[in-house]
Amino acid sequence: MRVFHAGLPAWKAAGHIIVSESAGLKNLDKLDASYVLIDLRSREDIEKGHIPKAVAAPDGNVAALKDQFPKYKKANIILYNENGDLEAATPAFKEINGWGYKMVSVLSGGLDAWRKDGSKIATGPAESKITYVRKFLPGEVDLDEFKALLAKPVGDAIILDVRQANETADGILPNAKPIPLDELEGRLAELPKDKTIVIHCSTGLRAEMAHTVLKKEGFSSKYLRANVNFDKEKKGEYAITD
Repeated sequence: MRVFHAGLPAWKAAGHIIVSESAGLKNLDKLDASYVLIDLRSREDIEKGHIPKAVAAPDGNVAALKDQFPKYKKANIILYNENGDLEAATPAFKEINGWGYKMVSVLSGGLDAWRKDGSKIATGPAESKITYVRKFLPGEVDLDEFKALLAKPVGDAIILDVRQANETADGILPNAKPIPLDELEGRLAELPKDKTIVIHCSTGLRAEMAHTVLKKEGFSSKYLRANVNFDKEKKGEYAITD
Protein backbone atom coordinates (compact mmCIF):
# COMPACT_ATOMS: atom_id res chain seq x y z
CA MET A 1 0.00 0.00 0.00
CA ARG A 2 1.16 3.51 -0.77
CA VAL A 3 -0.31 6.85 0.26
CA PHE A 4 -0.64 9.73 -2.21
CA HIS A 5 -0.13 12.53 0.32
CA ALA A 6 -0.64 15.30 -2.22
CA GLY A 7 -4.14 13.91 -2.75
CA LEU A 8 -7.00 15.60 -4.55
CA PRO A 9 -5.51 19.14 -4.39
CA ALA A 10 -2.48 18.02 -6.44
CA TRP A 11 -4.69 16.09 -8.85
CA LYS A 12 -6.78 19.23 -9.39
CA ALA A 13 -3.71 21.46 -9.70
CA ALA A 14 -2.48 19.23 -12.52
CA GLY A 15 -5.70 19.97 -14.40
CA HIS A 16 -7.17 16.48 -14.23
CA ILE A 17 -10.94 16.05 -14.33
CA ILE A 18 -12.86 15.22 -11.14
CA VAL A 19 -15.98 13.07 -10.97
CA SER A 20 -18.76 12.89 -8.38
CA GLU A 21 -21.35 10.18 -7.75
CA SER A 22 -25.12 10.60 -7.90
CA ALA A 23 -25.36 9.26 -4.33
CA GLY A 24 -23.11 12.10 -3.20
CA LEU A 25 -25.35 14.65 -4.87
CA LYS A 26 -28.32 13.30 -2.90
CA ASN A 27 -26.24 13.48 0.26
CA LEU A 28 -25.44 17.12 -0.38
CA ASP A 29 -29.15 17.80 -0.64
CA LYS A 30 -29.81 15.87 2.59
CA LEU A 31 -27.19 17.89 4.44
CA ASP A 32 -28.77 21.08 3.09
CA ALA A 33 -25.38 22.02 1.68
CA SER A 34 -25.24 24.38 -1.26
CA TYR A 35 -24.21 23.42 -4.76
CA VAL A 36 -24.62 24.53 -8.35
CA LEU A 37 -25.86 21.82 -10.73
CA ILE A 38 -25.36 22.49 -14.45
CA ASP A 39 -27.01 20.51 -17.29
CA LEU A 40 -24.74 20.60 -20.37
CA ARG A 41 -27.10 18.87 -22.83
CA SER A 42 -29.14 20.36 -25.65
CA ARG A 43 -32.18 22.46 -24.76
CA GLU A 44 -34.44 19.81 -26.29
CA ASP A 45 -32.95 17.01 -24.18
CA ILE A 46 -33.06 19.16 -21.04
CA GLU A 47 -36.79 19.78 -21.48
CA LYS A 48 -37.46 16.05 -21.95
CA GLY A 49 -36.04 15.36 -18.49
CA HIS A 50 -33.41 16.75 -16.12
CA ILE A 51 -32.29 16.56 -12.49
CA PRO A 52 -34.34 18.84 -10.22
CA LYS A 53 -32.56 22.13 -9.34
CA ALA A 54 -30.36 21.87 -12.45
CA VAL A 55 -29.53 25.08 -14.32
CA ALA A 56 -29.52 24.84 -18.11
CA ALA A 57 -26.33 25.53 -20.05
CA PRO A 58 -27.54 24.31 -23.45
CA ASP A 59 -24.81 22.62 -25.51
CA GLY A 60 -22.30 23.26 -22.74
CA ASN A 61 -22.41 27.05 -23.01
CA VAL A 62 -21.39 27.79 -19.42
CA ALA A 63 -19.93 31.17 -20.42
CA ALA A 64 -23.46 32.55 -20.67
CA LEU A 65 -23.87 31.87 -16.94
CA LYS A 66 -20.49 33.18 -15.79
CA ASP A 67 -21.78 36.37 -14.16
CA GLN A 68 -24.24 34.32 -12.08
CA PHE A 69 -21.65 32.01 -10.54
CA PRO A 70 -21.12 32.40 -6.77
CA LYS A 71 -18.33 34.60 -5.48
CA TYR A 72 -17.28 31.77 -3.15
CA LYS A 73 -14.70 29.88 -5.20
CA LYS A 74 -15.10 26.64 -3.25
CA ALA A 75 -18.77 26.27 -4.06
CA ASN A 76 -19.63 22.78 -5.29
CA ILE A 77 -20.12 23.02 -9.06
CA ILE A 78 -21.49 19.77 -10.53
CA LEU A 79 -21.77 19.31 -14.29
CA TYR A 80 -23.64 16.53 -16.06
CA ASN A 81 -24.57 15.30 -19.50
CA GLU A 82 -26.57 12.30 -20.71
CA ASN A 83 -24.19 9.44 -19.89
CA GLY A 84 -21.26 10.94 -17.99
CA ASP A 85 -19.07 11.35 -21.10
CA LEU A 86 -15.97 12.98 -19.59
CA GLU A 87 -14.49 14.02 -22.91
CA ALA A 88 -17.67 15.90 -23.83
CA ALA A 89 -17.80 17.58 -20.40
CA THR A 90 -14.10 18.54 -20.34
CA PRO A 91 -14.39 21.93 -22.14
CA ALA A 92 -17.00 23.20 -19.65
CA PHE A 93 -15.06 21.68 -16.72
CA LYS A 94 -11.82 23.42 -17.75
CA GLU A 95 -13.55 26.71 -18.48
CA ILE A 96 -15.09 26.90 -15.01
CA ASN A 97 -11.81 25.79 -13.45
CA GLY A 98 -10.17 28.64 -15.30
CA TRP A 99 -12.48 31.05 -13.51
CA GLY A 100 -10.88 29.95 -10.24
CA TYR A 101 -13.48 27.47 -8.94
CA LYS A 102 -11.87 24.71 -6.88
CA MET A 103 -14.71 22.21 -6.44
CA VAL A 104 -15.84 21.47 -9.99
CA SER A 105 -16.81 17.89 -10.85
CA VAL A 106 -18.64 15.89 -13.50
CA LEU A 107 -21.46 13.60 -12.44
CA SER A 108 -20.33 10.00 -13.08
CA GLY A 109 -22.77 8.27 -15.40
CA GLY A 110 -24.66 11.52 -16.00
CA LEU A 111 -28.43 11.56 -16.18
CA ASP A 112 -28.44 7.84 -17.05
CA ALA A 113 -26.97 6.99 -13.64
CA TRP A 114 -29.45 9.31 -11.94
CA ARG A 115 -32.33 7.50 -13.66
CA LYS A 116 -30.98 4.05 -12.81
CA ASP A 117 -30.93 5.03 -9.13
CA GLY A 118 -34.67 5.64 -9.38
CA SER A 119 -34.20 9.33 -8.58
CA LYS A 120 -36.74 11.99 -9.42
CA ILE A 121 -36.69 13.51 -12.92
CA ALA A 122 -38.13 16.94 -13.73
CA THR A 123 -39.51 17.83 -17.18
CA GLY A 124 -39.89 21.10 -19.05
CA PRO A 125 -37.36 23.96 -18.95
CA ALA A 126 -34.62 23.73 -16.33
CA GLU A 127 -33.65 26.67 -14.14
CA SER A 128 -32.22 29.62 -16.05
CA LYS A 129 -30.59 31.41 -13.12
CA ILE A 130 -28.07 30.23 -10.55
CA THR A 131 -29.10 30.73 -6.93
CA TYR A 132 -26.47 29.90 -4.34
CA VAL A 133 -26.30 30.48 -0.60
CA ARG A 134 -23.30 29.11 1.21
CA LYS A 135 -24.19 26.87 4.13
CA PHE A 136 -21.62 25.45 6.51
CA LEU A 137 -21.30 21.71 6.94
CA PRO A 138 -21.48 20.10 10.40
CA GLY A 139 -18.28 20.85 12.29
CA GLU A 140 -17.08 23.57 9.92
CA VAL A 141 -15.76 26.80 11.44
CA ASP A 142 -16.32 30.19 9.85
CA LEU A 143 -13.16 31.82 8.45
CA ASP A 144 -13.72 35.03 10.45
CA GLU A 145 -14.12 33.00 13.64
CA PHE A 146 -10.90 31.14 12.87
CA LYS A 147 -8.98 34.37 12.29
CA ALA A 148 -10.33 35.72 15.58
CA LEU A 149 -8.93 32.66 17.36
CA LEU A 150 -5.51 33.35 15.87
CA ALA A 151 -5.56 36.84 17.33
CA LYS A 152 -6.14 35.53 20.85
CA PRO A 153 -3.63 33.95 23.22
CA VAL A 154 -4.05 30.24 23.93
CA GLY A 155 -7.38 29.85 25.70
CA ASP A 156 -10.36 27.55 25.36
CA ALA A 157 -9.39 26.38 21.87
CA ILE A 158 -6.37 24.56 20.45
CA ILE A 159 -5.37 25.07 16.81
CA LEU A 160 -4.26 21.79 15.25
CA ASP A 161 -2.23 21.75 12.02
CA VAL A 162 -2.52 18.36 10.25
CA ARG A 163 -0.23 19.10 7.30
CA GLN A 164 2.89 17.03 6.63
CA ALA A 165 6.28 17.94 8.10
CA ASN A 166 7.60 19.16 4.75
CA GLU A 167 4.68 21.61 4.64
CA THR A 168 5.01 22.89 8.21
CA ALA A 169 8.69 23.54 7.49
CA ASP A 170 7.51 26.59 5.57
CA GLY A 171 5.80 27.91 8.71
CA ILE A 172 2.94 27.30 11.14
CA LEU A 173 0.19 29.53 12.46
CA PRO A 174 0.65 31.26 15.85
CA ASN A 175 0.19 28.84 18.77
CA ALA A 176 -0.73 25.97 16.42
CA LYS A 177 0.21 22.38 17.29
CA PRO A 178 1.46 20.37 14.29
CA ILE A 179 0.45 16.70 14.07
CA PRO A 180 0.33 15.21 10.54
CA LEU A 181 -2.98 13.55 9.70
CA ASP A 182 -1.40 10.11 9.24
CA GLU A 183 0.07 10.33 12.76
CA LEU A 184 -3.04 11.68 14.47
CA GLU A 185 -4.58 8.43 15.74
CA GLY A 186 -1.29 7.45 17.38
CA ARG A 187 -0.84 10.84 19.08
CA LEU A 188 -4.28 11.53 20.51
CA ALA A 189 -2.83 11.59 24.03
CA GLU A 190 -1.14 14.90 23.14
CA LEU A 191 -4.52 16.63 22.76
CA PRO A 192 -6.82 17.82 25.57
CA LYS A 193 -10.43 16.72 25.84
CA ASP A 194 -11.47 19.74 27.88
CA LYS A 195 -10.87 22.24 25.04
CA THR A 196 -12.22 22.69 21.53
CA ILE A 197 -9.70 21.66 18.87
CA VAL A 198 -9.86 23.74 15.68
CA ILE A 199 -8.18 21.93 12.78
CA HIS A 200 -6.66 23.23 9.57
CA CYS A 201 -4.53 21.92 6.70
CA SER A 202 -3.79 23.63 3.39
CA THR A 203 -7.27 23.34 1.84
CA GLY A 204 -9.64 21.80 4.40
CA LEU A 205 -9.79 18.25 3.02
CA ARG A 206 -7.40 16.71 5.55
CA ALA A 207 -8.78 18.94 8.31
CA GLU A 208 -12.24 17.46 7.74
CA MET A 209 -10.81 13.92 7.92
CA ALA A 210 -9.03 14.80 11.16
CA HIS A 211 -12.29 16.20 12.55
CA THR A 212 -13.95 12.84 11.86
CA VAL A 213 -11.16 11.01 13.72
CA LEU A 214 -11.35 13.30 16.75
CA LYS A 215 -15.14 13.26 16.90
CA LYS A 216 -15.09 9.45 16.91
CA GLU A 217 -12.66 9.51 19.87
CA GLY A 218 -14.80 11.88 21.92
CA PHE A 219 -12.96 15.17 21.30
CA SER A 220 -14.70 18.48 20.72
CA SER A 221 -13.45 19.76 17.37
CA LYS A 222 -14.14 22.00 14.39
CA TYR A 223 -12.36 22.28 11.07
CA LEU A 224 -11.53 25.04 8.60
CA ARG A 225 -12.29 24.74 4.88
CA ALA A 226 -10.00 27.40 3.46
CA ASN A 227 -6.68 27.87 1.73
CA VAL A 228 -3.82 28.31 4.19
CA ASN A 229 -0.68 29.27 2.28
CA PHE A 230 2.76 30.01 3.70
CA ASP A 231 5.40 32.05 1.88
CA LYS A 232 8.38 29.77 1.23
CA GLU A 233 10.70 32.75 0.79
CA LYS A 234 9.47 34.86 3.71
CA LYS A 235 9.28 32.38 6.56
CA GLY A 236 6.39 33.00 8.94
CA GLU A 237 4.27 34.98 6.49
CA TYR A 238 0.97 33.40 5.50
CA ALA A 239 -2.39 34.07 3.90
CA ILE A 240 -5.76 32.47 4.70
CA THR A 241 -8.42 32.79 2.02
CA ASP A 242 -11.66 31.15 0.92
